[in-house]
Amino acid sequence: MACHPRRRRSSHVDRLTARDSFSHETVFADLRLAAMKREREPSSKAYRQDRFENTERAAKETIEAEQRARREKTKRLKELRLSQLGAKDPATK
Repeated sequence: MACHPRRRRSSHVDRLTARDSFSHETVFADLRLAAMKREREPSSKAYRQDRFENTERAAKETIEAEQRARREKTKRLKELRLSQLGAKDPATK
């Protein structure tokens, strides 16, 4: 009699596994359907070229802005050093 409850438990587990796999299949089917309905980016060559040029332009503008900021910072530091030297040594003026 001890073997009988064990069999029921294993069949119960099998039923749960089958139910779980079905729900996973349903979820994946829903995801695939949503992916098919989703609006896709245009894949024309002109669109890709335009996007590439926009990216290149944005990168160039970023680099130029960083260089400008670096030059301005260097200029401010140089002016600050000169003003500090001028305050320490009034004979250099």
